[in-house]
Amino acid sequence: MINVLIIEDNIFYAKKLMDYINKGNEIKVTNITINGKEAIELLNNREDIDVFLLDLKIPKYNGIEVLDMINEEKREKYKKSCIVISGEVEYINKLRKNEMIYAVLQKVLTFEEITNKILELVHEKEQIRLDENLERKIKEEILYLGYNISHKGTLYLIETIKYISENKIEQINNLKEEIYPYIALINNTTVHNVKCNIARATENMYYNCESERLKGYFKFQELKKPSIKNIIQMISYKLEETSIFI
Repeated sequence: MINVLIIEDNIFYAKKLMDYINKGNEIKVTNITINGKEAIELLNNREDIDVFLLDLKIPKYNGIEVLDMINEEKREKYKKSCIVISGEVEYINKLRKNEMIYAVLQKVLTFEEITNKILELVHEKEQIRLDENLERKIKEEILYLGYNISHKGTLYLIETIKYISENKIEQINNLKEEIYPYIALINNTTVHNVKCNIARATENMYYNCESERLKGYFKFQELKKPSIKNIIQMISYKLEETSIFI
């Protein structure tokens, strides 16, 4: 459940919007505040607010001031978590670069349209969380094997495994033809560079990783260098085991 704070001095409008939002199952309005001072206190001190709807023309600090007075620690938490609902053009123009704002909506929109925008925000945040969890888990496995995280080839390998996992690719016949072109494209480099850098990073890993760890990880009876495909398949298997696949 995603908790929503409404910051709106028109209490009639705020309650009607709350009632509409709370009819669904994914999001719930847990608080309404009618002034900026109280909004700042809630946003800076509460841990359970995920999204906030902000009217810009409110008493005791306007919406712009509310955003400015959210403390540094909370700014990262609320990144892309604010939906401004206002018709105040002179205020809106000042918000273009604020990283906390996900969208700016006009008050003439229906409650359904506003709720749909909140759901869109929630789903995007969930996708970001899943992406971050996936990348974190891949890095854990890569570091366990002894890869140097500062090596360009290691980063290419992480991106390769992430791409395969996100797209649920079960079988790869040729990394160079099927996967590396995408990695090369997003890194503005060549397929040859991707392939060579991953190979070099893997060579370094092989000589730095403890023999028993390597044998145990890949279930080898005797020590041998795993192929890139071996590594991708084993890490992908471990991701699936821990339900990290999206």
